[in-house]
Amino acid sequence: MSRIQFYAFCFVYFFAIIYLAITLPIGTHEAVAYYTDDGFLGSLIHIADGWFDNSLDFRFPFVFFGLLNIPLFFIMSKQYFDKIEDSYLSTTIFALLPGIITSAILVNIAVIVITLVMAFLILNVKKLVWLQAVVAILLLCIHDASIIFFISLAIYSAFQRDRLLFTIAAFLIAISFLYFNDLRVEGHPSGEFLELFALYAALFSPLVFIYFFYALYRIWLRETKDILWYISFSSFSLSILLSLRQQVIMTDFAPYVIVAVILMVLVFQRTLRVRLVQFQKAYRLGFRIVMGSLILSALIIVLHKPLFLLYDDKTKHFSYPFYEPYWQAMELREIGQDCYTAKHYKIQFQLKYHGIEACQE
Repeated sequence: MSRIQFYAFCFVYFFAIIYLAITLPIGTHEAVAYYTDDGFLGSLIHIADGWFDNSLDFRFPFVFFGLLNIPLFFIMSKQYFDKIEDSYLSTTIFALLPGIITSAILVNIAVIVITLVMAFLILNVKKLVWLQAVVAILLLCIHDASIIFFISLAIYSAFQRDRLLFTIAAFLIAISFLYFNDLRVEGHPSGEFLELFALYAALFSPLVFIYFFYALYRIWLRETKDILWYISFSSFSLSILLSLRQQVIMTDFAPYVIVAVILMVLVFQRTLRVRLVQFQKAYRLGFRIVMGSLILSALIIVLHKPLFLLYDDKTKHFSYPFYEPYWQAMELREIGQDCYTAKHYKIQFQLKYHGIEACQE
């Protein structure tokens, strides 16, 4: 991928994210957080109230961090690749992941966690241990499930015999477990394993996830394991173990797994370049197929609204829960009704954001 192609992609990507953030109506979880969250997430939601007079009023901080993650990932990728073209490619793949696109346009804590994780990894390469500690403390304060990250660090530092990092990780595990941890291990074995894999496939897009899974496995068996692999593999493995007995909340694990996309590109490039040109055709074809599926999934997200025309039953469209309360509010206004009582309280919050209060009995 050339420099011109990469920067052209970034230009289009920037406006696509802004367009989605502005035009997509408030979602169920976003509306609930907007009116009920009194923590860090709630503070971020209201930080830009009245600035734009559209959906950016509550999405602006998340769009900002979502776009910031692209140059951060590029900086991190340069630590892994000798050729700048490989950094361009890996950053493009990262930006096109469905999970990255949606995290940049929706209210969620995961997008900020991704920022902090990448900042930590960049600082780790530069050996700035105390700045790493500052980032880790910030992560501890904003993410209830940050103990996952600290466990991964402890495992990595134990294998690397890094006493200082292990001490910091162990201390943060203890603090997280005692005061901050919101990761629950409970219930009876219920077999949520397949559902978890479906969620990961949606996060990465199916074909990308298959290769991502293979890349983690291949590095485990054959290649040098660095801190990025330990964080991603430990988080992924823990999520699988928990899924055997309970439903896993993806925002707890996804930020620590998705940043390792860079390893997938690294494994592919190494596999490709050790082969003679005549034996690279199958690998290049596979790459085009995977990239084509990734681009298609990104286009489906960006161009989701026209896709409503393809559905006779609009409730089957994946973004219907965002639009249905908005359409309902518009219809109520047209007939001069300013109240409506929804069957579900979460939908009531969406209607409230659109100016429709619950009717008084």
